[in-house]
Amino acid sequence: MSSHRSAAQLLATCALLAGGHAAAIDPSQGVYRIPYADGTEVRVTNDHVRHAPPGRIDMRGRGGGTYRIVAAADGHVRHIEDGFDQRLTCKKGDGQPRNNNYVWIEHANGEWTKYTHMQKGSVTGRRKANLRVGQFVKAGTWLGDEGEVGCASGPHLHFEVGVPRASDPISSVGGFLQDNDDSERNRIPRICGISGGRFASDTSYTARRVPGNIAAGAREVARHGVPARDYQCLYDQAVAAGYTLEWIDGFDVGGAVHYNAVFRPAGNTVAAAFHGLTAGQYQQRFGEYTRRGYQPHQVESYGSRQGSRYAVIFRRQSGPAYSAYHGLSAEAHQQRMDALTADGYRPRNVSVVSSGGQRRYTALYERADIGSWQARSALTGAQYQEVFEANSKQGRQLVYLNAYVHDGQPHFSAIWSSRANGAYRARHGLTGAQYQSAWQDASGAGLLTRNVSGYGIGGSARYAAVWRR
Repeated sequence: MSSHRSAAQLLATCALLAGGHAAAIDPSQGVYRIPYADGTEVRVTNDHVRHAPPGRIDMRGRGGGTYRIVAAADGHVRHIEDGFDQRLTCKKGDGQPRNNNYVWIEHANGEWTKYTHMQKGSVTGRRKANLRVGQFVKAGTWLGDEGEVGCASGPHLHFEVGVPRASDPISSVGGFLQDNDDSERNRIPRICGISGGRFASDTSYTARRVPGNIAAGAREVARHGVPARDYQCLYDQAVAAGYTLEWIDGFDVGGAVHYNAVFRPAGNTVAAAFHGLTAGQYQQRFGEYTRRGYQPHQVESYGSRQGSRYAVIFRRQSGPAYSAYHGLSAEAHQQRMDALTADGYRPRNVSVVSSGGQRRYTALYERADIGSWQARSALTGAQYQEVFEANSKQGRQLVYLNAYVHDGQPHFSAIWSSRANGAYRARHGLTGAQYQSAWQDASGAGLLTRNVSGYGIGGSARYAAVWRR
């Protein structure tokens, strides 16, 4: 099961033991990539628990050759030491200077990252990384080469995340964080795309490009076709930048699950969201969060090699009365819809998965006035266009759209309402590039992404979307 949670949940602290003293070290607010060049196999020798003092990480490249160290996230280079070339044998209390080579990078979230023991000249050399203090670097930018300069038992990278003090943040020798008793200025790095999101001792990882930092302050952040292995990282980056999940859509292309997601500024919204759930896990989460005072904001179902999977967004709010179900047959769905609409409920989401040649329905209803409305869930592409035009003539706008593949062909589940009004656009059958172009045009016109749904045809992804002010 995969899940994504609120920033408050993700920033819970953990207690670590260091030298016999308890040190409370928080997880980082930022989310980082493995700080080696893409494709490098990396072995962690000391994680944040084993390292002495704690909160730092030791790792090394594997396989031979010169290993390039890269920036773990976007930021500005604040300090460089690149002039030493000796490996030192250091013992606690020996009094000798801890001369070392290092780079410190400041990130927008107020955290800094340190990269230590790099080879002399590999940071500032013109034929090397050619780095300068004050330079802005993107995640993945070459910083220098792995080495064994300073107190090192062999070639490796010492990596750490910290929150330095405002003035005189690091020591003149060694570049150590000032005022860092019990590692209180360090943070446990949260790492994109690895199991548990934290480095573990005696574990190997492969460095790769992952979803990077997201700038705060946008009206919306929309991403499409995100591979399942990168989705949690995207979510974490968005939450760290102050956004909340507005929409999630899962879909399968050639046996691989992808996600479309839309984030909006969180403000005072308290939310929780989950994806990749089995039916049982979905029911468990639904019961748990509704008992805690949350209401479902969106429910979603999609196919995978392992069978149907579910995603859900909850908001802690007092909204209209609602009703929801998941995994029902077409007949059971129609019966529930008829009963609920007769009782004053109206559909908000009607997500469909084709499983074993049969349609399975997951839906959310609210007791709300949406005016004249129509919901259709088994439309082919041609039928969808016809029904779309017919509803437009009757003064209804599209307010929900979900695409899926059934009997090898794309189908659409859609809801129209006369209450929706104003400028809007709807497109379907788009390639990824076409969708990106349409999104940019809609954003430029002041519209927001209300729905974006993906589906796989012939091993390629296609997209359908709705934009509205």
